[in-house]
Amino acid sequence: MYNFITKKMLLLHKLLCVYILHTVYSFLLKMLYDMKKGYLLFVLLFAYASVFAQTKDNKWSVGLHANSTHYKGDLGNEFLKFNDFDPGLSLSAGYYLSATFDIMAKLGWSHVDFLDKDGTYGFNQKGYADGIGFYKQQGWSFNGNLWNISTNLKLKLNNGWFLKEEATVAPFFIGGVGLTRIKQISTREKIYGEKTHSNFALYYGAGINFRLSERLNIVFEAGIYNPMTDVYDGIDEETVTYENVSEDNDKFLQYSLGVSYNLGKKKDADEDGIADRKDKCPNTPAGVAVDEDGCPIDTDGDGIPDYQDQCPNVPGTVLGCPDRDGDNIADKNDKCPDVKGLEALDGCPDSDGDGVIDSEDKCPDTPKRVRVDSKGCPVDSDGDGIANYLDKCPTVAGIASNNGCPKKAEQPVYFDRVIYFNFGKNYVRRAEIKKLNEVITQMQENTTLSANVSGYTDSIGSDGINQRLSERRANAVKKYLVSKGIDANRISTVGYGENSPVATNATPAGRAENRRAEIRIRIK
Repeated sequence: MYNFITKKMLLLHKLLCVYILHTVYSFLLKMLYDMKKGYLLFVLLFAYASVFAQTKDNKWSVGLHANSTHYKGDLGNEFLKFNDFDPGLSLSAGYYLSATFDIMAKLGWSHVDFLDKDGTYGFNQKGYADGIGFYKQQGWSFNGNLWNISTNLKLKLNNGWFLKEEATVAPFFIGGVGLTRIKQISTREKIYGEKTHSNFALYYGAGINFRLSERLNIVFEAGIYNPMTDVYDGIDEETVTYENVSEDNDKFLQYSLGVSYNLGKKKDADEDGIADRKDKCPNTPAGVAVDEDGCPIDTDGDGIPDYQDQCPNVPGTVLGCPDRDGDNIADKNDKCPDVKGLEALDGCPDSDGDGVIDSEDKCPDTPKRVRVDSKGCPVDSDGDGIANYLDKCPTVAGIASNNGCPKKAEQPVYFDRVIYFNFGKNYVRRAEIKKLNEVITQMQENTTLSANVSGYTDSIGSDGINQRLSERRANAVKKYLVSKGIDANRISTVGYGENSPVATNATPAGRAENRRAEIRIRIK
C-alpha cells in the first residue's frame, strides 16, 4: 500500500513539474520571439536539459535564465518600473562549496534602451536637449546590447541555520566581480556613429530558489551591474558639456527567471534511492523498502522495521510482537502470556528453578540446584521419605533421626569409678568415700541400675594371696554400698588378682594404680 501511494505522489509531482516548466518556457519563447533563429534554437536545446540544481552530491550545475534589464543614469531612472521590457538571456554555471556558499559564473546578454522625454535631456526642458539641432524633437536617448560576465559568491539561507537545505523556498544573496561591455548608439552617436564601451564591473543582488524536487529548481534573481563608469548611456562630463551632468556611474538592474541542471550523480551507498547526505539509515540492506529518510519502513511504528518485525502490523517489543507479561517472550510463543516466565519453559514461571513450571510443581519451594522428579519434588532414591539432598544414605532406606541412614544398635553407657587401696589392705580409705557416695547417688536415683565391682592387686605376692586379696577388696566396696541402703542383689563382685594391670608393676607409682577396685554401672 505504501509503495502504491508513493508512486502516485511521484506521478503527481512530475505532472506539476511539467506544468511549471511549460509556463516558464512559454515566457521564454514570448521574450525570444524577435531574436535570431540561432539564438532561439540554442535556447530550446539548452532548456531541454536545464531543469535541475546542484547539491552536495551533485556539485556542478548549469542554468538558463531569461532577463529584463532596467537602466539608471544621467538620462533618468527606470529601476522598479515595469513599463518597458528589455529582453535578455544569460547562462550560469555553479559549483557547490558548502551548505552556505556556492560559487557562480554568469555570462549574459541584454538589450537596453532609454529615452529622456521630460528630464534634463528632454526636448523643451531648457536643458541640454534644446541645443542638439534636428534631433531635438526626440529628446536624448540611447539603446544597445549589454554583455556581462562575472564570477560571484552565492550566500544561501537554506544552510541549516535559517532554513533546511531541502527547503522549498530558499532565499539567497549573491555578489561578485566581472566585466561589462556595451555596443550602443545614443543621440550623440547618431551623428558620430556607434560606440563600444567595456569596463570592470561589480554585481550584487538577491533571489529566491524554488525547489520543486530533489533536482528541479526555478530561480528568480534581481541584481545590479555597476560598470564603474558613466559613459554607457553616451553622457558623461567629457562627452557632454553641461553643468548638471551627474558624476554617478551608470547602473543596470537586471531581473532574471530561469532553471538549472545538476550534472552529477548522487551518492547512494545502500542503493535505496535516497542520497547519502539525506539518508538517515545509510546502511539499509539491499531490497528493503525505505521511507523518505532512507530508513526501513516500520508500518506499526514500534521501532522495529518491517523486514525484521515478526508482527509488522501490531506494535510490539519482542522482535516486533506484543509481550503482555514483559518476560521478553512474544505472546504468540508464550504458553503463559499473562505471567512472566522462562524461554526454556515456553514463557511459564518456575519459582524454585527446578525445571518444572509452577502450575505442575507439587513442591514449589524446592531449594535451588536440588534434583527433582517429574512432579517437581526432590528425588528420594531409596524411598525412605527423606530426599536425597538430605539423606546421608540415599541408596539405603533409613530413618529421619539418623539423617536417612538405617538405625544403629545402641552402645551401652556406663558410669565408672575406681577405688584405690593401700598395699596388702582391703579396707576403704577415707579419701575414696566421695567416689562411693557418687555411685550410691546414681543407684538411688534409678533403682533399676545394677553395679559390677572388680577387684585387682599389684604383682607383689603369690597368685593365690593376690586372688583372695582382690576378692576382699571387691567385697569391701559392696559392703559399704549395702551399708548405705543399696540392695545387695543389685551388686555383683569379682576378683582378678594381679591380672589386667593398668600401669607397670616395676615402680611404686605403677603398683599403686594397680591396687584398685573398679565399679561399673550400665546406665543404658
